Amino acid sequence: MDALIIGTLVFDNESGCLILGRDGGGLPVVWPVGTSWQADPPGVVLADGQVVEPGMSVRGGGGALQRDGIERMAGSEVAEAAAACAGPT
Repeated sequence: MDALIIGTLVFDNESGCLILGRDGGGLPVVWPVGTSWQADPPGVVLADGQVVEPGMSVRGGGGALQRDGIERMAGSEVAEAAAACAGPT
């Protein structure tokens, strides 16, 4: 989980998914404990109070996991939500 992840935060109104857009695709993001959602204006509020809004470029530590890895780290509810946003691949 030491990989550097870089991309643009994208909110898909149709699916309700927040993804990290990169390389012509996107990945759902599992945010750290202490992160919350702000409805107006839409954005992710990080534990330190910084707000990351859709369209902003973000970079952070982490890595890409398959569903079973997410489930082990964050539980089945989070893994299910991430899988729903990940699409067929």
